[in-house]
Amino acid sequence: MARAQASPGISWRDLTPQPLILLTGSEQYLASRAFELLRSQAATREDIQHTRLNAASYEPGELLLATSSSLFSSANLVEVHDLASMNEYFLKDALNYLKDQAPENVLIMHHSGGTRGKKLLDAIKAAGALLVNCQPIKRDAEKIDFVQAEFKSAKRRITNDAVKSLVAAVGNSLAELGSSCHQLIQDTTGTIDQEVVDRYYGGRIEATAFKVADAALAGNAQLALTTLRHSLDTGTDPIPIVATLAMKIRQLAKVLGVNEPAASLASELGMAPWQVQSAQQQARGWKRADVAQCIENIAQTDRMVKGGGRSPGYALERAILFIASKAPQR
Repeated sequence: MARAQASPGISWRDLTPQPLILLTGSEQYLASRAFELLRSQAATREDIQHTRLNAASYEPGELLLATSSSLFSSANLVEVHDLASMNEYFLKDALNYLKDQAPENVLIMHHSGGTRGKKLLDAIKAAGALLVNCQPIKRDAEKIDFVQAEFKSAKRRITNDAVKSLVAAVGNSLAELGSSCHQLIQDTTGTIDQEVVDRYYGGRIEATAFKVADAALAGNAQLALTTLRHSLDTGTDPIPIVATLAMKIRQLAKVLGVNEPAASLASELGMAPWQVQSAQQQARGWKRADVAQCIENIAQTDRMVKGGGRSPGYALERAILFIASKAPQR
């Protein structure tokens, strides 16, 4: 195998077998996908032995044994987990291995973060390890890119609205988002649109909250109330719905009267370009005074829902009616 060159950090999707690989970042799901990808690539070879080690519970000599050739294999794939909690035995053996690497082997290690093991990390990087970015994905735009990449790799088509709905419904956990992508890929055929996503995940709190907020801001009080009541009747907590209403109204206020492309506004406003575009569409026809009244109303509703009123559901219904009444007639 060719020796890996130092890298600022590639995507796990671009990972191929290299003698030395370092996964950096605390997103365990991305690290697990990287390990899984290398395992699947190694499975195509009959002469490679796979070993998994834990740096925190490591026993002296395990790395030497795992990286040595045997009668049954000419190369080894060695996974090392929990590098951030490594013990002194692993540190010593790993430093020794780096001085005399076996180029036919693949040694892949994951360090989730922190200062422990800095001496080894510096040595790994100096040895020319391929760095793989496993930092958490937090921004909605990054989650959208993740979903699109999942479907592209599966050679399946998903509409933009469906991607946004999926992120809204299950985007709080990257592992759940990835699992949901795989479920839709396996369970459906043809193009995946918003209707398909709603059928699978429309009952989630996040998805319901966005439906209520979008309907209220569009002036469709009937749809907003129907969706809200169904959600509350099935046990949904009203607090996330109030929070989503407040977020959507604040986003509308940010873009109201600003005639600039979504892409240029996104970083300035701390929003994803698609969020800016959506808010700009919703802001058409709104008056600044009405938006200000809605912000004040939702702040009062938030206090009532969190204990300042006897009936959170009733307070939320009144807020929706108020917002819908202020929405421009289209």
